[in-house]
Amino acid sequence: MKKNVLIKGILIFLAITLLAIGFTGCTPIYPTTGTVYIVVSGTWYYNIYMDYNQIGWSKPAGTYVMTYDVSIGNHFFQAIHTWGSYWGYYSVYQYIHAGNNYVYLYP
Repeated sequence: MKKNVLIKGILIFLAITLLAIGFTGCTPIYPTTGTVYIVVSGTWYYNIYMDYNQIGWSKPAGTYVMTYDVSIGNHFFQAIHTWGSYWGYYSVYQYIHAGNNYVYLYP
């Protein structure tokens, strides 16, 4: 008799667990993107790049929220003087995590 109660209890637990997984799905609960703040130091105007794509044009020194939904992982950031890299250039690889990320560029 006790064996039947134990088996029924396990089966009910499994049924509830499977229903809960079925209704919630397999979507990740944790965030998969981060916000990037670009901090540019310098005295002139710079074009800002992320992964070789230009995301800012003629930006003076300052802090900018350039992108909100950056995927988690390593990314390549650059600041290039508007007259060319000879006048000012800086690049950095940085790991972007969920939440706020600050990228410091010193061209």
